[in-house]
Amino acid sequence: MAVSKERSKTLQTLANTDYDILILGGGATGAGTALDASLRGYKVALLEKKDFASGTSSRSTKLIHGGVRYLAQFHFKLIHEALTERKRLLQNAPHLVKPLPFVLPTYSWYEKPYFSIGLTMYDFLAGTSTVPGHRRISREEALRVFPALKKQSLKGGISYYDAQFNDARLNVATIRGAKEAGADIVSRMEVEGFLKEGGKIVGVKAVDLLTKKKVSIRAKVVANTTGVWIDAIRKLDDPNARSVLSPSQGIHLVFSKEKIPCTSAMIIPKTADGRVVFVIPWEGKVVLGTTDTSIKSIDDEPLPLKDEVEFLLQTGNDYLDTKLSKDDILSVFSGLRPLISPDGSQNTKSISREEAILVSDSGLVTMSGGKWSTYRKMGEDLTDRLITEGGLTHKKECSTMDFSFPGKEGYSPNLYKSLQNKYNLTKGDATRIADSLGGEAESILGKKPTEILKGSGYFEEEIQHFIEKEFAHSVSDIIARRWRVLFLDLQLAKKLADPVSKSLAKTLSWTEVQRKDSLKELKDLILSLEKTIG
Repeated sequence: MAVSKERSKTLQTLANTDYDILILGGGATGAGTALDASLRGYKVALLEKKDFASGTSSRSTKLIHGGVRYLAQFHFKLIHEALTERKRLLQNAPHLVKPLPFVLPTYSWYEKPYFSIGLTMYDFLAGTSTVPGHRRISREEALRVFPALKKQSLKGGISYYDAQFNDARLNVATIRGAKEAGADIVSRMEVEGFLKEGGKIVGVKAVDLLTKKKVSIRAKVVANTTGVWIDAIRKLDDPNARSVLSPSQGIHLVFSKEKIPCTSAMIIPKTADGRVVFVIPWEGKVVLGTTDTSIKSIDDEPLPLKDEVEFLLQTGNDYLDTKLSKDDILSVFSGLRPLISPDGSQNTKSISREEAILVSDSGLVTMSGGKWSTYRKMGEDLTDRLITEGGLTHKKECSTMDFSFPGKEGYSPNLYKSLQNKYNLTKGDATRIADSLGGEAESILGKKPTEILKGSGYFEEEIQHFIEKEFAHSVSDIIARRWRVLFLDLQLAKKLADPVSKSLAKTLSWTEVQRKDSLKELKDLILSLEKTIG
């Protein structure tokens, strides 16, 4: 397959450079570590087997939050850390991370004071926050912000705030930041083995999945941040390594706002499987999730189980006056949580979401666990450990606490109206573009952007930006992760697929066979999701 000159140059650099730090895996943890280490002045390389955020990191519940449910588990340190990080992300990436009001409905007289006690602690752990604290609300106000709520026996509720974000977009913005800070970043690179001297890891052997060329890459220390694939990488290092992963699957169903009218999110505190479920407005739709199902097999494209779909529909119907059915589902997405269990056998709902770092005898440093809300701190902690394990000279202190993400500059509340007027956009299209591209939107779209599909609100110029600046290589990269259409509307994803494939083929010099292969990859996934929904 033809590749860009920049990619070819990066592959040559990888083969001819002695790196301080080599990171395997370009999801949240790997991206955050690459950004932190690069900003500190270390020579960093990062390899991703597929696309950035193609796994768990694009399939979250879209929340940057402390985790209200962790109050009952007394995980106060984790909550405080996450709420501190929430404040930073609201300031550093305001186009991607935004305050989100929640309503916690109450149906018994004792629930309102009971939940209020817990949320008082939540507010305390947040410290000086950029979002309002909780308050008790009446039945009328609860229905005003969430009209779809089940009205029978509704007493009122609690209003509180957390934050919402676009996970795949934040992942890519972090990767961009790392590259602009000096890191060498390549996707579609698969690690086939490790280079060792005296029993210690000194690099990896990898293959470029686009050109099939093999390359050896040397580094003082190697980090394994491959999420649910950490055990596979650990066994490449040591075939006898004990598995430490206890993965679980979480799925989300997507509905129209007409089906679930709301201006606030809702938390459902009591479910049959012992965890909370959220109903969240996101990207013009409403997301219902998540489940927690222990799984044994790990797939590149995990599919929802029919029991999970039924569980979420039933849970939603228990709390909504609007009755949901499979026919109402616009899309569905599934993610696998890379949880580390000390004995590999715990119920996944009881495993802490705090991260863990493991170091093998040969020096492979593995990090897993954690959550999106604390990914910056995880990157800081892992960088600190890599400096120690690699015997690296201390250079600079961590600076990601105040890092301005691409798109922050030039972003303001006035941007939405400016885009509407300049490009004659609908309010929804202007909101999508401003929240995705931030202050870069007008420079990316140019004077007169070309719609990729008439009436869709998606533009050719965005695709060119994704290829040039955001490492996009396939139809799925664009439709699933640069845009979020696959996760929002399967029917629209089908309509966009062909014109997107033609745009990519023109820019990347694909043959017709390559274009059809990329198109088929996305269409096969859509078909699998539709069959699962039923």
